[in-house]
Amino acid sequence: MFVGHYAPALALKAIRKSPSLAAGFLAVQLIDIGFFSLSYFGIEKWRPNPVLPGFNPVDLYFMPYTHSFIGATAWAAAAGVATALLTPKGRKQTGGLIIGVLVLSHWFLDLIVHRHDLAIFSDAEQKLGYGLWDQPLLVMPLELGLLLAGFSVYLAVTRARGAVGGIAPWIVLTALFVVQGINWFAPHATDPTTFSAMGLAAYFSMAGLAFWLDRTRT
Repeated sequence: MFVGHYAPALALKAIRKSPSLAAGFLAVQLIDIGFFSLSYFGIEKWRPNPVLPGFNPVDLYFMPYTHSFIGATAWAAAAGVATALLTPKGRKQTGGLIIGVLVLSHWFLDLIVHRHDLAIFSDAEQKLGYGLWDQPLLVMPLELGLLLAGFSVYLAVTRARGAVGGIAPWIVLTALFVVQGINWFAPHATDPTTFSAMGLAAYFSMAGLAFWLDRTRT
């Protein structure tokens, strides 16, 4: 899953004193940011497998530090505590809790689409994943539907700051559709450097768009 991960970040802007949208966009992808960074150094491992059906022809065969449930929970707890420590008084508890929830939401949404590559604790145990990547006709409406649901909540709870604020959400939504299309249909990188660079560039670019969007809405 890619843009579907952003749905919780968009929807939770309905909560008063919630963190910035850019922080939310980074939080929901923090697990993958960790994976792409660790895989670059060979700590977590993947390999291309073009015979896999459907989307994402990549065998994610070793990623216990980011995509096990315990690993993801540890990332969520660390991010939540860090956010609480860095957030001004009056927003600490809310900000830390929301960021922690957003980080952990990544694992549960991945569970829907991943093949059997998500562990609970150890890479040696039986792994989980419902495998909707293998079913494009199911995963496409699911992913886009999640994004549109979160986007609808965000529009309902924010108001434009001037003319730019009226069009900015649609620019960001279009960009999300475009990068999701690239993710689904463009050839996938087969070397670690390009694979990691493309993933990290996408996540930080989307966070940059979220930062801009937040400045145009109130």
